[in-house]
Amino acid sequence: MTGLERTGRSDGGVALDHTSFAVHDAMDWARLLRRLLGATPIAGETLPEFRYLLLHVGTAEAGGRLELLEPVGPGFLTRHLDKRGEGPHHVTFTVPDLEAMVDRVRALGATVVGETYDHPPWREAFLAPDHRHGVVVQLAQSDLAYPSAQELLSTRDRDTARFPSTRGATDPLWWTPLWDEAPQLTARLGATHLGSTDLQFSRRLFGDVLGGRVVEGRGFLDISWPGGSLRVHASDRPGVMGASLRGGGADELRIGAAWLGART
Repeated sequence: MTGLERTGRSDGGVALDHTSFAVHDAMDWARLLRRLLGATPIAGETLPEFRYLLLHVGTAEAGGRLELLEPVGPGFLTRHLDKRGEGPHHVTFTVPDLEAMVDRVRALGATVVGETYDHPPWREAFLAPDHRHGVVVQLAQSDLAYPSAQELLSTRDRDTARFPSTRGATDPLWWTPLWDEAPQLTARLGATHLGSTDLQFSRRLFGDVLGGRVVEGRGFLDISWPGGSLRVHASDRPGVMGASLRGGGADELRIGAAWLGART
């Protein structure tokens, strides 16, 4: 899938924006991902409890996004890292109408927390991790957009005033030393692999409600949107397992228990 604007599809639908990983040192990880995979920085900000960096891993024509979250003070992320260590934290979808989507996922039986509707540059809500998927699912809506992958790859300039932004965020260019790291090869990020204890619920949530295109396999579902895709595996161990890669300078990387590599 090509990397698209964070506000989602031009036809007003849902897009899979990125998979996010909690780490102790986002810059160290970003340097490694840039060196081995050719990761290109998109944007980042600093909040009171954490800072983040969003990366494109791919070419102008193919690839996807991942995010690194690093704690800068006590809060939810330090608690997450203390309990689980480094690894997957959430999967983010952009939606055209956040309040309407929250109503739909609640009607499906999902628990929604952390709703914020009064900040147009970044409205958000979260599906709490449960026994079916074991990971936070973030729903977001913004009246702003990131540039296309083609534009991001063609320049190091970032007009952050025009980017989606979280309320209270500062320091939108904290990550710029990453440009000093020279990429060796370019990988293309593919599907995020998610374990599910209830594939029928996964089909209803990601297909029926979030509008993904579903293709059924033997023991898994391939579900795709503009921006990316999920391969949801029937499993007694719910949660993000890893993400597919093609190319790059490493056979496989691990962020905690999650892998980045050429698996199917």
